[in-house]
Amino acid sequence: MARGDGFDSPESFISPHTEYGLLRSTDPMRTVWLWAEIPMELPLLDGASDTQRVNAAHQFGVFFEGLASQVTVSGMRYRSLLKSQYRRFHMLACSFPRQYEPPRIMRGSALGQWQAEAYRRMTVQDSCAFIGVPLYTGGDPLMHGNHKPRLMRRIMRSVDRMAYGLQNGAAQFEEYLADAKEIEQVMLRAGFLPFTQMYETDPGRFERNVARMKSWWCLSASNALPVMAETDHMHLFPDTLSAASAQNMFDDDIPCSQWHIPRSYPASVCFAQSSDFDSNSLSDPGNLWAGRLLEVATGGGANAVGVSVRATVEPSKITESEIRRNDRAVNETMRERWSKGQEATGDMEDAAENLDLQKRVYRHRDVPPTLTDLSVAVLAAGSDEQPAKNAVRSLGAVPGIDFVNMSTGYEQLMGFKSMCPCSPVTYTPYQMHWSANMLAGAGVASMAKGGDPQGALLGFTEANRQPVYIGTTTVQDEDRKPFFVIIGDTGTGKSMALVSLFAQWSMIPSRSGGGNTPCVLINPKQGNDFEDAVRALGGDVRRMDSDMADGTFDPLNVLDEPEQAKNMATIMLASILNPEGGADFETSIAAMLTYGIRHGARCCGIALRMAWEAWHEQREDALDLPRETGAVWDSIRRGLSSYRMLRLIIGTSDKLEPLRVSQNLTLINAGEQNLVPDDKGGRTVTGRIQSWVLRMAVLGAGAAVRGRDGMVGLDEAWVAMGGDKGAGSTLEQWARLARSQRFTPVLASQKVQEFIDAGLVGGISRALLLALDNPPERDGTVSPAKQALRLLQIDDAGGRILGRMTQDPVLGNGEPNYASLKVIRTAVRDPAHPGVARQRVVRGSVGYFVDLKNPPLPVEVSVSPRLLEQISTTATDVLAREAAKRGNGNNGKD
Repeated sequence: MARGDGFDSPESFISPHTEYGLLRSTDPMRTVWLWAEIPMELPLLDGASDTQRVNAAHQFGVFFEGLASQVTVSGMRYRSLLKSQYRRFHMLACSFPRQYEPPRIMRGSALGQWQAEAYRRMTVQDSCAFIGVPLYTGGDPLMHGNHKPRLMRRIMRSVDRMAYGLQNGAAQFEEYLADAKEIEQVMLRAGFLPFTQMYETDPGRFERNVARMKSWWCLSASNALPVMAETDHMHLFPDTLSAASAQNMFDDDIPCSQWHIPRSYPASVCFAQSSDFDSNSLSDPGNLWAGRLLEVATGGGANAVGVSVRATVEPSKITESEIRRNDRAVNETMRERWSKGQEATGDMEDAAENLDLQKRVYRHRDVPPTLTDLSVAVLAAGSDEQPAKNAVRSLGAVPGIDFVNMSTGYEQLMGFKSMCPCSPVTYTPYQMHWSANMLAGAGVASMAKGGDPQGALLGFTEANRQPVYIGTTTVQDEDRKPFFVIIGDTGTGKSMALVSLFAQWSMIPSRSGGGNTPCVLINPKQGNDFEDAVRALGGDVRRMDSDMADGTFDPLNVLDEPEQAKNMATIMLASILNPEGGADFETSIAAMLTYGIRHGARCCGIALRMAWEAWHEQREDALDLPRETGAVWDSIRRGLSSYRMLRLIIGTSDKLEPLRVSQNLTLINAGEQNLVPDDKGGRTVTGRIQSWVLRMAVLGAGAAVRGRDGMVGLDEAWVAMGGDKGAGSTLEQWARLARSQRFTPVLASQKVQEFIDAGLVGGISRALLLALDNPPERDGTVSPAKQALRLLQIDDAGGRILGRMTQDPVLGNGEPNYASLKVIRTAVRDPAHPGVARQRVVRGSVGYFVDLKNPPLPVEVSVSPRLLEQISTTATDVLAREAAKRGNGNNGKD
C-alpha cells in the first residue's frame, strides 16, 4: 500500500473453521496447518549455563531433523527431484507490552489491590512463540491399519470427499490427519505443544493461542485489525475507529507524530539481509539473536514486537551433494579457462574458496539440516518522531545480524502480511541459506521468569518484564532451606528491597488464621529509617531506646526451653563481660543461672541476683555455688548499672512479657541506641553488647512469629553474623529449625564472609545478589563479589555477572549504562520544594534473583514510588521528606 492509499483492515489468514486442532488458511489453496506452542521457560540470555543453552538449541534441532527426515533421500540426492518433498515451516515469536495487573488469584485481596495501585504505571511483556507446518493430504486415516473398512464404506468415503472438495474448494480435514500425526510426533519430540493435543486436553488454552495468533502485534481478540502503511513504516491500531481518526488527520496533512492515538503505535517491518553466526558454538550467548530482538531495550535488547522466520528444511545430505556438484562445476569452468590461457575471475575464486569451506564443514557427522528459501522478518516499534529510523536503530542492539528496513508502503504491508500465521504471502527480499543451528541456537524460547505464582512483588525480570513474586510459605510448602538473603554494597538498594517485600508480606492473610502474616523487620542502624512508611501502612514501630521493656530479649524470655536459655545466657554474658577469661567465669555463670531458674526466676538478671544473695547469706542450698560467685555478680551488677542497653538482654524484673508483634508489620528500630558496632566493636564492652542485643532481638522476633508462617527480616545482618559463639547459637539454630517452626528468615548484608562464618553455607534457598565490589585479589584474598558467587553456587564462567557488578550507572557521555546493576537516576526539580534537588529513577537496581534450582535471573527491583519516597535513605530524599514535614507542620499551625 502506497502512502496516502488509506488504512487496510486485513482479516486474519486463519479461517474460523477449525477441526481436530488443525488451522486452515483463508488463501485460495485453503492450506491446512499444524501449529504448536513453543514453551518459553528458560532465561537463556543472562544467567544460563552453556549446557542449558546447548540443550535448548538441541530441542529445536530435533524439530528440524524431524522435518528433514520426511524427505526420502536414499539413492536420490538431486535437489530438483526431491524439493517437492521438502517441509516448510513458519515460526512466530512476539512480545507486546501491557499494563501490569496482579495475578488473577490475588485480585480483590488487600495486597492485590495495593499492587494494582502501586504499580499501575508499570508494564509487563505479554510474550509467546508458535511454530507451524503446512500439511500434505495423506488419505483417510480409516484406510490405514490392519482393519480396513469394507469396500462400500471406502467408496462412500471417497464420494463424500469428492463432494466436499467440489463444494468448498478444499480437502476435508480428515485427509490431513495422517500427515498431522507424523508432524505431531516431530513436535512432541522437540518439546513443543501441538495444537492437536491441546484441542483435546485444554480447549481453553487452544482458543487463547489461536486468538493471540490472530492479533499477535497487539492485545486484542479482534479478527480484523486495521493497519496503515506509509513510505517506510506502518501504523497499527487497536480498532477501526482509531484508524479512521488517523486517516482523517492524515488527509488533513497532520504528521503522524502528532496523532497521539491511544494504544496505537508506529512500527517498521525489517528483513535480515546477512549474518555471521555460522562458526559460533551453540553455547555462545552471542548467538541468541532472536531472544535479543524480543528483549526489552533497558535489558540490552531491541524491544521488537515480533520475529517471523519462514523457511524450507533441506536434509544435510542433499545440501552436501549440491555443494559438491557446484564445486565440480566451478572447478571445471576454472580449468577450462586455464586451458585457454585465461585466469579465473575473482568471483570464481571466491566461489571456489567458499565451496571448499562448506565441503570441510559437511565432512563432519551430525551436520544439521539447511534452511532454504529463508525469510527473517522483524516488526520493530518506533517512536512518534522518525519511527522508521528509531526502529532500525533499535535493531542495531543485536550484533551479528544485519536488518534492512522496507522502504515503500507496499513492501511494508507485504512484509507485515508475511509475518501473519497461515498467510500465503511469502515475502523473501534477500536470498539466504542458513544452517538450522542458526535458528536452533537463536534463543526463540528464552523467557526470563521466576519466583512464585503469588506473593510480594520483588520486581520485573530485566529481559522480558515478567513479575517476580516471593510468597510467605514457599520454604515450608516446598521443604526448602530456610534463608532468603539479599547481598549488595551500600547504596545498591538492598534496604529498599527489604522494606518493600516486608510491606507487602504483611498484607497477606496468614493461613494460620487470626489476621495477616506477622512480619518483624529489625533495623539496627541509628535513626528513624522506615518509621514513616511502616506507620503509613498501619504497622507498629518499636524503638529500642524507648519502647522496649526491661528484659524483652532476655534468653529466659525468648527461649521456651530453660536449659537452652541458660546455655545461651552463659555464652552471652561470658563473651560480653569476660571475653579473654578462662572457663571459671563461664562455669560460675552457668551455676548461678541454674540456681536461680530452679528457684523460679523468670529472667537472667533475677536468677543471677538470687544466686548471689543465697551464696552471700551462705544458705544451705547455695553451698555448691562457686567461690567466684561474688566477683561474677559484681561484674554483672556494674554492667547493668553502666550500660542501659544490657538490660534489654539481661532482665532485672520478673514483671516482663514476651515480645508482642502486630498481626501485620512490626518495625524494631534501634533509635538512638545504634546496634551497628564500629571496627573495634568486638574489643569493647559496648560493641559486644550491641552485637548480642541484635542477636537476641532476632531470636526473639523469630520466637514471636514461629508457628504462624511469619517473616523475620534483618538489615545490616553482618553485625549478627560474627565468628564468635553467639552467631553459632542464633542464626545457625535458624538454619536447622526455622522451616519446621514455620517462619522464614530474611537477611540483608553488604558483607559476604560473615555468612560463611555464621555457618549459613548450605542454609540458603533463595537470594537477591546486587552489585558488589570486585577489587584485584592480593595475598590470597577473595573479593566480595567472588565470595558471593561461591556462596550462592553461581556458575559465572564467562564473567558476565562479575563484569556487570563493577560498571558505573552512567556512561562517560552522560547516557544511562543499562549494563550496570546499580540504580540509574537523573536530577529533577520539585516545584513544590524548589530549594531541594530531587532525583528521578530512570531504572531501578538490578539484582540476580537466585533460586538454587534455576539459573540466576536478572531482576529490576521495583519499589512503589510512594513507598520509595518514604523509605529512601538518599540524602536528597531525606532532606525533601524533612522539608515536606516542616511544610505540613506550618500549614497545620496556620
